Amino acid sequence: MPSTLYASVVTILSVISLLQGLVGQAQAAEIPTLLPATAMTVDGRLDESVWQDASRININFNTLPTDQGVSDIATEAWVFDDGEILYIGFIAPDPEPELIRAFYRNRDTIWSDDVVGVKIDPYNNKQLAYQFFANPLGSQADSIENAQTGHESSSWDGFWHAAGQLTDKGYVVEMAIPFAVMNFPPQAGLKTWALEFVRFIPRDQRLRLSSARISHANKCWVCQMPAYQGFAKAKSSTNVIIAPSLVAGRSEQRNVHQQQSWQGENNVELSLDGKWAVTPDITLNATLNPDFSQVEADAQQLSVNNPFTLFYAESRPFFTENADYFATPTNLVHTRNISAPNIGAKVTGRTGAHTFGFFAADDDSTTLVLPGNLGSDIAVVNNASHNLAARYSFAYNNSISVGAIATWREAADYSNGLTGLDANIRLTAKDTLSLQWLYSETSNSQQLALHGEALQRYGSEQPLTGQAYRVNYQHSERTWRWFGRYDARSKGFRADLGFMPETDWNKFTTGGEYIWYLADDNLFNRVRITGDWDTTHNAAGEFIESETEGYAGIFGPLGSYLELGAYQRERVGLRLDNTSLAISGNTERFDEQGLSLFAEVSPAAGMMFFAFWQHGSALDLTNNRLSDQNRVELEGRYSFSRHLELSLRHNLTTMDYQSARVFTANLTDMRLTYQFSNRSALRLILLYTDLQRELANYQPQWQSVLDARSRQLNKQLLYSYKVNPQTVFFVGYSDGSLQDDELSRITTSERSAFLKFSYAWQL
Repeated sequence: MPSTLYASVVTILSVISLLQGLVGQAQAAEIPTLLPATAMTVDGRLDESVWQDASRININFNTLPTDQGVSDIATEAWVFDDGEILYIGFIAPDPEPELIRAFYRNRDTIWSDDVVGVKIDPYNNKQLAYQFFANPLGSQADSIENAQTGHESSSWDGFWHAAGQLTDKGYVVEMAIPFAVMNFPPQAGLKTWALEFVRFIPRDQRLRLSSARISHANKCWVCQMPAYQGFAKAKSSTNVIIAPSLVAGRSEQRNVHQQQSWQGENNVELSLDGKWAVTPDITLNATLNPDFSQVEADAQQLSVNNPFTLFYAESRPFFTENADYFATPTNLVHTRNISAPNIGAKVTGRTGAHTFGFFAADDDSTTLVLPGNLGSDIAVVNNASHNLAARYSFAYNNSISVGAIATWREAADYSNGLTGLDANIRLTAKDTLSLQWLYSETSNSQQLALHGEALQRYGSEQPLTGQAYRVNYQHSERTWRWFGRYDARSKGFRADLGFMPETDWNKFTTGGEYIWYLADDNLFNRVRITGDWDTTHNAAGEFIESETEGYAGIFGPLGSYLELGAYQRERVGLRLDNTSLAISGNTERFDEQGLSLFAEVSPAAGMMFFAFWQHGSALDLTNNRLSDQNRVELEGRYSFSRHLELSLRHNLTTMDYQSARVFTANLTDMRLTYQFSNRSALRLILLYTDLQRELANYQPQWQSVLDARSRQLNKQLLYSYKVNPQTVFFVGYSDGSLQDDELSRITTSERSAFLKFSYAWQL
């Protein structure tokens, strides 16, 4: 029986592969290997003689906002390699060069500027693509695009160089990308890689020009990248990178409620990071006593009236390096769960059709997200933990891949293990099917301080087991798409190394999108309508939520977009009896509905504004009653010069019950940056939150528990100098202040000064 099943699966996969291979491929273009007569200088001038023999590639196909026709703007990429480095020169003329948008930017923040770049799939298997982009001043952005999940990891930072020059006719950008920053097959002789050369032109519309014909009917753009032959002498150096770091500082705290004096300590830490390219497609990373601090403060989020844990992205280099190797249809490896590791190791690689990754890290503490179906909690085990993740995937061909994953966390009397299988099948260029199955086992720690839903789920010493399933199907045409998705997680399922705050939870979602492309001479260029319907139950089939939402948007001049939305949602409220996990007969149902309006515009270089407004009925999750809620979000960015930029974001949320105010929440996030060059910057960050409650309008049990006013102010001044992702210097100061009902004014409760220096040696 097993052999018959195996044979049947292989036969089905072979038939699908044969059908997909009926479409022939064009002859691959060539990229030459050249040896420069003189040393190359990356300065954006392209004045070395070797450039005259480089391959010339036109970047003229329209891919956004439409996929039709050829642009009148002539752009060229000059390309060659010398066996160790891929050199690309972009010649980007502009009919109105005075409108070119170019500012000195921090890494990965260039997307409002004019940009050129390249996407590279060294395996030519339509799974992953490295992306390297730069603006006309040489400010860089890089990422890894995962064609299976559709996600881009901009937190990845490679070691490569770029420089740009503005000219009276446009601009020129020069890139030098060492092959060592990419994994690729170690085959000898000519190689076939997939590449796409791209130019973005932000004016009234944001144009995307490409060296490839990209069809909007196929949502996998990596799959449409053409093949290029060459790279005959390409080799990835097997050198070792050693990056020692010194972190020094002083931190002080005080109990402002008891009017205590400052208590502080000096801290000096040495750490060591290492990277070894074992082969061109296998990389080993290790770290000892790492400084895993977030150097720059996270973007602030409002958590008021939100029952689930907030998500924060990872930006620490050890974890972001090849993080895409651990990606699956769901987020099973979210390394922000590992807060204070003391040692870690990771190996990632690809061999032929096989991709694998493994990492292990010991953490001085253990932070958990305890999932539920009406909310989630954060808990801490006061013991060190061991954390492991292993991922394997096999690309049967360019359209079919299967994978497996395992994760493990343990600390004292706590453990959580997970295993899973997944598959991604591109049935046609327009149809994609994604499947995933997961299984987990958990032993709950008796140290946890639990309450509410978490107490009922995880207060027992009995181990938990659970399963999860995910099925997603999508069909895409040029002007429309449709999808259907089903997620199911059983009562005992946990993914503690990932970010999955819901469990005991089944959700079906279906929706779609339609786009009208308008005439080129029209004031507006596209109209977009999108919407979806979803329904959610627990594992026992008890109703949790059903929602319908729809949006209509229009793209207009000055990079503008205007969208009107509406939603209707039926949902259950809080459990009436917290000692039971039952929902039916233990909750009330509420009907929420509302309208929203979103507007965005970029009227000139260095200017961007957006506004969001939402008004409707919403469940007050503290008082368990339907109320009126207003949300306003405003954000703007303005560049005073090529070096100085102000970014300001403000969120306002109000809730009223029977025309009486319940709470007012304000959040302000201000960042002022002076970018001296592409390497160095000075940044001031102010984060302010202000929550005011009218306690007389709260249920009696909350009036003596909650503060009528809570304020927080966090400040950070940071100077940074970055030669490359691991040769950096930081020096800064930060403090935090708070106010509640016991304090008459906002008072500083913590402060710190710090510096960090690290240097990467290539051995």
